[in-house]
Amino acid sequence: MLRPVYQSLPLVPTRMAMTEMMRLGMDEWDILELLQGGYDCSASRRREGTLEKCLDKAKKTIKVVAVRSHNWSLGCDVWAITHVGRFTRRR
Repeated sequence: MLRPVYQSLPLVPTRMAMTEMMRLGMDEWDILELLQGGYDCSASRRREGTLEKCLDKAKKTIKVVAVRSHNWSLGCDVWAITHVGRFTRRR
């Protein structure tokens, strides 16, 4: 199975992130597009190796949080997608 790759590491969603992605009608390829074209939107300091990217679409903002991790079943380092959310932009 072909997986999207960001910064030479595959993207792997957690169970909760997969549920959030399904609720929003997104898949890993949409997340890759958001990570490549989004802007850094971290409201607070995050641990090293954590990405928080946002992308504005119409009046909504989509946010993705990914953490660099090791996946034992794949046997390599990955970007673990931990959160995907959509909210209304503030003025």
